[in-house]
Amino acid sequence: MEFDSKATLEHVKTSLPSYARPRFIRIQNSLAVTGTFKQIKVKLVEEGFNPSMMQDRLYYLEDSKGYIPMTQEMYHSISDGKIHL
Repeated sequence: MEFDSKATLEHVKTSLPSYARPRFIRIQNSLAVTGTFKQIKVKLVEEGFNPSMMQDRLYYLEDSKGYIPMTQEMYHSISDGKIHL
């Protein structure tokens, strides 16, 4: 299944105010869960939004272009404060 960034952006724009729109979208094949079906979030928190620490596809909401694939360069620009969230 492919991620339709344009359709997602349109849905987000029509459904959510600007302050509530997700800046990052992470696409996973499945969620890690416990025996009682609770999500295991520790690994997600540790990985954050650093694309070099994960195998999943990660998209960033750039205001002028919509959701675009996150790169290591973008990660460093955000971490260094060159790109403001």
